[in-house]
Amino acid sequence: MRYYLIILVGIIATSFAAIFIRLADEAPALIIAVYRLVLASLIMTPYALKRVRSQRKAYTAATLRWNIISGICLALHFATWIASLKYTSVARSVILVSLNPIFVAVLGWMFLRERLTPSIIAGILLSIAGIIIMSAGEQLPMAAGPVGDVLAIAGGFFAAIYFLIGRHLRQTISATVYSYVTYGLAAVVLVIITLAAGLPWTGYSLTTYVMFLLLALVPQIIGHTSFNYALRYVPAVIVAIAILGEPIGASALARILLNEPIFAQTVYGGVFVLLGIFLTVYKQEHGT
Repeated sequence: MRYYLIILVGIIATSFAAIFIRLADEAPALIIAVYRLVLASLIMTPYALKRVRSQRKAYTAATLRWNIISGICLALHFATWIASLKYTSVARSVILVSLNPIFVAVLGWMFLRERLTPSIIAGILLSIAGIIIMSAGEQLPMAAGPVGDVLAIAGGFFAAIYFLIGRHLRQTISATVYSYVTYGLAAVVLVIITLAAGLPWTGYSLTTYVMFLLLALVPQIIGHTSFNYALRYVPAVIVAIAILGEPIGASALARILLNEPIFAQTVYGGVFVLLGIFLTVYKQEHGT
């Protein structure tokens, strides 16, 4: 049960991501993403380098190749998801990006041979039903169109690949090493993209820079590293389903901190999501 408590910590931490991003709204999406990952990598460096040196023998060329793919997917996840917040609400964006358990379940079954038990399938169906209910009838910005939805779903797909590679690599390397290398590689990818796009790195308000730092500390270092730790002990699809609790936390925080409305369907759908998470986790702990 300890691993699920760690996942819960990760969910709470990542629920703050959409809030910090909204408060840093003056910065382009890619700049927000690159600051988040660059700062997280720098903060982790003093501790992580010691772990990297101690695990050099376990870190093979094949491990590096998979880690590079994971870093690219993490970079694309942040680039697409953060961009989606420019076009749609916090609740809808977080809901759609959280569709990644479907991708994780299918790809995990195909490539990692992770078994799709009846409880996992039922948990996914219940949670997705809740997501549909939560997003029903939500008012979108007039100019949004489908852009925000497409970007958020793409973010979910890239997150699924990131989790599956993490599940694979965490069998041989520590959460700290995997997280540090992945965050660093993702940061490099985003730096290259932002430089090529000619986006401004400076000229933002103090509040925005504080949000960059909070994004690195809370959702990234605490949140994502918690998930990466759990991936060694829990199938990737279980982690992905549990993370579906994030839309509930993000919606509640958006109501408290940003005064965004919470509709009745958000509450009703949230119940389905929580039931799906409970069913999956309970059956995993007590047998399927």
